[in-house]
Amino acid sequence: MKLLNFVTLALCSISIVAASVAEPHPIRAAKKHHHHQSNENTHVASQNAHKRPPELPLATVKVNGQTIHVNTSGAVDVAPAKNRPRLETLPRAVGTSVSSTVLVIARDAVSAYSGYSGLRGYGIPYQVLTVPQAGVALPSLNSSATVGNFGAIVVLGEVSYDYGATGFQSALTPAQWATLYGYQLAFGVRMVRIDVYPGAGSGTVALGGCCGSGVEQLVSLTDTSDFPTAGLKTGAGISTIGMWHYPASIVNSTIAKPFLQFAPASGFAATSTAAVINNIDGRKQMVFFIPFATDWNAGSNLYQHAWIHWATRGLYAGYRRINFNTQIDDMFLTSDIYSPAGNTFRISTSDLNTHKSWVPTINAKLPAGSSYAPEIGHNGNGNIETSDDNGSNCGIGPIEYNDQIDTALEFQKPLGTGTNLWPSTPLKYPYTTTCTNGDTLKTWFATTSNRDTFYHISHTFTHEAINNATYFDVNQEITWNQAWLSQVGLSGNAARFSQNGLIPPAITGLHNGDALRAFKTNGIVNVVGDNTRPVLRNQNNEYYPLITTVSGNGYDGITVMPRWATNIYYNAIAEWIATSAGSGDFNALLALEKNTNTRNLLGLHHDPFMFHQANLRAKQATVTINGVSGQYSLLQAWVETVLGEMIRLVTWPIITLKHDTLATTFMDRMTRDACNPQLRYTINPTANTVTAITVTTNGNTCAKPIPVTVPNSVTSTSGHTTEKIGSDPLTIWVTMGGSPVTFTLSTPIPL
Repeated sequence: MKLLNFVTLALCSISIVAASVAEPHPIRAAKKHHHHQSNENTHVASQNAHKRPPELPLATVKVNGQTIHVNTSGAVDVAPAKNRPRLETLPRAVGTSVSSTVLVIARDAVSAYSGYSGLRGYGIPYQVLTVPQAGVALPSLNSSATVGNFGAIVVLGEVSYDYGATGFQSALTPAQWATLYGYQLAFGVRMVRIDVYPGAGSGTVALGGCCGSGVEQLVSLTDTSDFPTAGLKTGAGISTIGMWHYPASIVNSTIAKPFLQFAPASGFAATSTAAVINNIDGRKQMVFFIPFATDWNAGSNLYQHAWIHWATRGLYAGYRRINFNTQIDDMFLTSDIYSPAGNTFRISTSDLNTHKSWVPTINAKLPAGSSYAPEIGHNGNGNIETSDDNGSNCGIGPIEYNDQIDTALEFQKPLGTGTNLWPSTPLKYPYTTTCTNGDTLKTWFATTSNRDTFYHISHTFTHEAINNATYFDVNQEITWNQAWLSQVGLSGNAARFSQNGLIPPAITGLHNGDALRAFKTNGIVNVVGDNTRPVLRNQNNEYYPLITTVSGNGYDGITVMPRWATNIYYNAIAEWIATSAGSGDFNALLALEKNTNTRNLLGLHHDPFMFHQANLRAKQATVTINGVSGQYSLLQAWVETVLGEMIRLVTWPIITLKHDTLATTFMDRMTRDACNPQLRYTINPTANTVTAITVTTNGNTCAKPIPVTVPNSVTSTSGHTTEKIGSDPLTIWVTMGGSPVTFTLSTPIPL
């Protein structure tokens, strides 16, 4: 027996690494010390702007007697009214306890990602069921008549396949669908169906398919009242290019409530429905007439929050946070310019004053609870170079050494090998304040209000590439920069300085056990990597850091935070086009940046973003960003563009954490997940409400508190730490002390 009326689409998808863009900046000729300048644009070819995959070919099929064009991956011709299970015969809510774990049902692991990636971002427990064409048994949905094992069900593409003579069918049998529906009713569980063809089963009718290659049809939320804790804004259109979808019209408003809308487009003169919430004989489902591709599509990452908060009712183990860190490498150094070759740039105090004035301006635009500040990675030898060039008494002068021999990108140095480049004497940092004061950049940062506009971290003393460096050289790089940072006052405010962190020069040395040992010896345990290099990312979970090992890195125990490499080059348009297959003007590059990086932020990635001191050059050509014309540095243009888009889409606070604190949050996430946190709803089956929640972990202990988000409040927090930032919902940080922890909701939540 056929089950439901749908056409389904499986969209080819790709993994995307953040890519960023910028415009060329003016250049100047300068004296330079070539061997210790930044070379972090060496591997720009790997930082290409990733593009959406090619659209899948369409096939012509008949659905309920109507000829339509569909994606070739799935189409089903059914008559839903007669085949829908008789829900009125199924028992209503009798369950009293339901696990909040979300069951994600998909054809395969690749398509399942778009169902669980958002859950993983929040830290919400989930379980994936992949359904091959031959079918598979459902997991045990409930442990008893009153105890349910899943708090929500998500189905992608109706798990349909082409069965030849019988056409496209769901690999779940009608009996299995009936089992899922019955479970929903018995335990008050909500279902989400993504990539569905409109039909009577959802109270809708299809208006056709959209859109052809390069044709835009914006989609936007029209009603968020059923998921207020999602913090999403209505009326904010977002692109559907590359996402073949089915504009719909509601024909049965008694069961269908629209909340997502397609804008008019070629072939569609009026707005149309993109998703609905159904209440069918007491069974609740949210149905999207568009596929999700959270690995490359910004829109999917946006409206996944609608279904997550609707399905969980805003009550879940986990939390939502936007941590936004822009790290500025190479401060005090002079940077080579990509084009014309042979020129350099070093930031001025005027550039810094521009950014000092701008930081409160951008913060004033952000949602309540936000706090943004750039973080600067410093190289002290650049200060000594400039002071020495200016005639200050710097004794031995800046550190100089012979040119380094390049290595392969992922070169792993045999321990104990290599040749010292640093001079053997003096061993200790020798410079006086008279020397360091010969540089106006140093004296600018000596003013407390200037310094504390930013966060600060070491980027090593000279910026020596350390893939093949000796322990001696790396030890000197770290200890001399630590001494310099202390002397000039940049490490003087512990709240703004990361003493246990380091931005490795050009992200080198992460396979050099001697270098990593020098890090650890000197208190450096948190560094950043490069997301364009998979070997530097955690292969088990993209929200985890990489922890170094002897086999993979030559030394164990160093935390490598993921970091987005950007295409904000020193001569941005020329280099982007020459090395990254880019095309277009500055506005095109900013549009690419907006789409790529809002996708990552909406996906709840906390990875910092890489910039360089040259990107703070303030006197650029006049451009218009978010309707405001002015002279923006490349950093300002990027931040205004990306955060402007976030402000347009969501109400979430945007918060910068210093490097060390951010690294701690990554480590804490790993620790919490290892404790297997679970949340269980207590149900009142008579009132059809959730009245309480119970938190458990393995052994009901965990070294770190477990975040639990509630839409309103609880009658007592029992001494556990609470957090309420801006318009975000309340988060309770639950300390597990050996027993389950239960909270009674102040206001029961309807099923």
